[in-house]
Amino acid sequence: MFNVSDRVRTTLLIFAGSTLVGLFFASQSFVNPDLRSVVPWRKAVAVNLTYYWLYGMAVPVVMMLGRRFPMDGRRWGRSLAVHITASFALTAIVLTLTEVILSPAVLGVRIDPLSIMVPLALSANFHSLLPTYWMILAAYLAFQYYARARSREVQASQLEARLSEAKLEALKMQLRPHFLFNTLNSISSLIYSDREAADAMLARLADFLRLTIDSDRESIVPLHRELDFVRRYLEIEQIRLESRLRVRYDISPSVADAPVPTLILQPLVENAIHHGVASREEGGTIVIAASGDSRLKLSVSDDGPGLSGNGGPLRVGLRNTQARLEQTYGNDFELRIADRPEGGVIVEITIPT
Repeated sequence: MFNVSDRVRTTLLIFAGSTLVGLFFASQSFVNPDLRSVVPWRKAVAVNLTYYWLYGMAVPVVMMLGRRFPMDGRRWGRSLAVHITASFALTAIVLTLTEVILSPAVLGVRIDPLSIMVPLALSANFHSLLPTYWMILAAYLAFQYYARARSREVQASQLEARLSEAKLEALKMQLRPHFLFNTLNSISSLIYSDREAADAMLARLADFLRLTIDSDRESIVPLHRELDFVRRYLEIEQIRLESRLRVRYDISPSVADAPVPTLILQPLVENAIHHGVASREEGGTIVIAASGDSRLKLSVSDDGPGLSGNGGPLRVGLRNTQARLEQTYGNDFELRIADRPEGGVIVEITIPT
C-alpha cells in the first residue's frame, strides 16, 4: 500500500520523466535540419509534451495491467495478448486526445480540423509512440522482479536469523536438564545426611532458576550478569563441597559490560568442578578470568588431574558451549582446552566485543 508521500513522490517522478522524454523528442526538430524549418520549437514542444504527459497519466493503467497480467507463469500467452491490445488502444487514445488538446478549439496549435488531424496522427505517429507502452511495462515488471527478489532475500535472512535463534534456544535449553540433574542429584544425596544443607541448596537453586527465567528471551547479556549466574551456581556447589571448593575471580573492570552469550560460563565451571574438584578428596581451586580490548578473553581453570586424568574434555557442557559459539559467532571465535603447566585444565574462549 502506498501512503500519501509515496503517491506524491511517484506522481512527481512520472511527471518529471514524461517531461524529459517529451523535451528529448521535441529536440529532434533542431537536431534534424530537414525538420528545423518545418516544425518550430514551440510547436514541437507543445506536441511532444502533450503526447508524453498524456502517456504519463496512463502509467497507473499500465502498472495495473502489468500487475494483473504478469509476463510469467503458464498464462504468459494470455498476458501478452492483453498487453498487445492495451498498447494499441492506449496509443490510439493518447494520439486522439493529443489532437483534441492541440486543436483550434483548445490550444490552437493545429490549424486543420480533427477530422483531418486524428487520422494523420494515427498514421504518422502511431508506430513511434507505441513502444512507450512497452517501455513503461518493462520498467514496471523489472521493478516488480527486483522488489520480489529483495523481499525473498529479506525473508531468507529473517528465516536464517530465526533458525539461528531457535538453535541457540535449543542449545540453551539443553543446559537446564543437565544442570538440574546434577544439582538435584546433589540435593538427594544431602537430604538424609544434612537436611539444612539440602534446604539451603534448594533455596539457591530457586534463586538461580529465577535468574535464568528472567533472561529467557536474551541470548546475549553483559558479562557482569553472566558472572552473577556463575556466583549463584557456585553458591549451590559450595554448600555441597564446602571447603573443598575454592573460587578465585580475576575480572578486568574494563570488560564488565562486554556482551557474552547467556550461560556461557556455567557449563565450563560445572565441568571444572566435576572433573577438577569433586573427584579429589582434597578438592581444588577454580579460577574464573576475563580480560581483553577489541576481543574478550574468558577462561575457567582448575588445578585438578588434567585432561588425561578425566577422560577427555568434550563432554556435554563443552560440546554445547562450542555449538553455541558457532551459532552466535560463526568462525569468529576461539575455544581452547589444554592442560596447565602447573597442573589442571584451562578452557579459554575468545570472542569479539
